[in-house]
Amino acid sequence: MTRPTLLALGASLPVLLPVDALAQDADSRLLTGAEVVTMQGGWTEPQALDILIEDGRIAEIGPDLAAEGAEEIDLSGHVITPGLVDGHWHMWNTIARGMARSERGGFSQTMGPLAKVWTPEASALSVKLGMALAVNSGITWVNNWAHNTVSPAHADAEVAAMRDSGVRGRFSYGYPQAAGEGEVMDLVDLRATAEDWESGRIGLGVSLRGPDRSEPEVWQTEITTARELGLPVTFHMGGSADAAAQHNAQALDEEGMLGEDIHVVHMTSAPRADLQTLAESGSPLIISPWTEMQVGYGVPNPALMQSAGLDMAVSVDNTVLAGQINMFEVMRLTADLGDGFSQAQQSLTDATVFDWASRQGAASVQAPEGVGVLQIGGPADLIAVDTESLNTQPSGSMDFLLTHAADPEDVSFVMIGGEVHKQDGALTRVDIRALTREAVQMLDEIKAAAADG
Repeated sequence: MTRPTLLALGASLPVLLPVDALAQDADSRLLTGAEVVTMQGGWTEPQALDILIEDGRIAEIGPDLAAEGAEEIDLSGHVITPGLVDGHWHMWNTIARGMARSERGGFSQTMGPLAKVWTPEASALSVKLGMALAVNSGITWVNNWAHNTVSPAHADAEVAAMRDSGVRGRFSYGYPQAAGEGEVMDLVDLRATAEDWESGRIGLGVSLRGPDRSEPEVWQTEITTARELGLPVTFHMGGSADAAAQHNAQALDEEGMLGEDIHVVHMTSAPRADLQTLAESGSPLIISPWTEMQVGYGVPNPALMQSAGLDMAVSVDNTVLAGQINMFEVMRLTADLGDGFSQAQQSLTDATVFDWASRQGAASVQAPEGVGVLQIGGPADLIAVDTESLNTQPSGSMDFLLTHAADPEDVSFVMIGGEVHKQDGALTRVDIRALTREAVQMLDEIKAAAADG
């Protein structure tokens, strides 16, 4: 992006990288000693394999590899997996952790006034904090669902922060929280953004209010424009009982506005027929079970969603409700909800849920090829989970370890594009103290502005 707002904002943001993190990463690295789950074609049992990384991509995977001149990293006592994939995360409000309730009321009543005075600087800082939390939890690709895009400057700020992080993902250009149901999003700036878009680790998509929260002429215009620009579309639908009762999956299907490029979020209360409509059209479903329960949508039934034939992905959603960013916790709840509704153990297998958080999740939200799997020629986006920690040792199986035993503290190592973002359990590219102090100060400023308003 080339707009002056982007350059000016980038110059004003705090530098949070420690000096040693600014050094150029090695062109060649050899990861040894670990068991590896490649996820090629779905769940794969762990094998003792080495991984050679050259120029940010996986050059070789095999036993007892040798690579003269490569930096060797011993990951004995770990399992290496693809980096985790988050299909739906409102990163703009990350600094508002826990602001889901106040004397004003619940989520909407508390966040609404804050959203109106939210600044580009607050959006950028929230994304910086969010990306640090993502890496800490082993998430290496994230769909930044930007549903408080108040102005072009807000969009530029979030994109700049995403690119600066070095994490891979998508910026899903959205709308202001205060937008009315009959108000079309800023399609002029969306077009300008798409025309100026620079290829790299961050892709571009569109997040909309969809048929649950906007008038038919609005969502039809917005989806049509996004498709003209070749951008994937995502929106919330069928979360609450009232929203599900609208059966908007059928309305979308009748208008020809479902398909692989239309990524639906929640459907917590939707009946099986509506889930099947999505599945038959090719539209994937992204769920965030913790926050869906917290916001009062009800209890999602992942086993029903799977049986309807849907392609699935999972998400943390936001810190306002969820508090911590913990994809392992999301996987654990998803798997156990499947068993609870089915009243049968492993009706929704741990291996399946890990697939939703990696390979299938990436495919569902149309992440670039190679995301969510470890394959020769693919991007070196991977994590190493300690299999000998208090949390993980002993564990009956690797799929159980990854979905039920491990936590972010067990993610010892994170690599994205061949660059190390976490090593020996510590983030390498973020000054955590400086970042969290900045976040506290910024949230205080936003709260004060909302109170004055």
